[in-house]
Amino acid sequence: MEGFKWAVLILPGVSLLGVILLYFHFKNTVKDKVAYRYYIWTIALTAFFLNLVWELLHGPLYEGYQYDWPHIRMCLLASVTDMLTLLIMLFGFGLFYKNIYWAQHLTVEKILLIVITGGIGTTLLERWHIATGHWEYAAAMPIVPFLEVGLTPLLQFTILPIIIFIIGKALSIKKL
Repeated sequence: MEGFKWAVLILPGVSLLGVILLYFHFKNTVKDKVAYRYYIWTIALTAFFLNLVWELLHGPLYEGYQYDWPHIRMCLLASVTDMLTLLIMLFGFGLFYKNIYWAQHLTVEKILLIVITGGIGTTLLERWHIATGHWEYAAAMPIVPFLEVGLTPLLQFTILPIIIFIIGKALSIKKL
């Protein structure tokens, strides 16, 4: 984590474009646009906040991390990226299930799909970021055997999305 590398913004830029396009796609398919906007903002803000807490807590597991402004800024940026990734997951599965509110009714099948998708995506992205030198793990990072990725980033995108969707449902239930 020596210096900022602009290449880390490529995926978030593409994700942002995808989120914007999918937001308007689903906005045109729902009856109650106010409830829809509230639901998406609830999911987005919950995702940002919980991912920021996660990033700050597991920051010391990355080489060179310190609780200083440059590293906290990087955690803020990572949390925006994490939020966009979660929204891509929400919208992508919304297309798959033909229902943007699919996460309001989590089943074992949907939870497994979240875990598998989040696990595969995290494994591929973490390995790419490590290989390109965007960051490296500290000795304290527990590594998942065979996958060769850190345990905390893997858990971040296999468990945290489920928690975010449950909180999003709880906060949005009266609006939907």
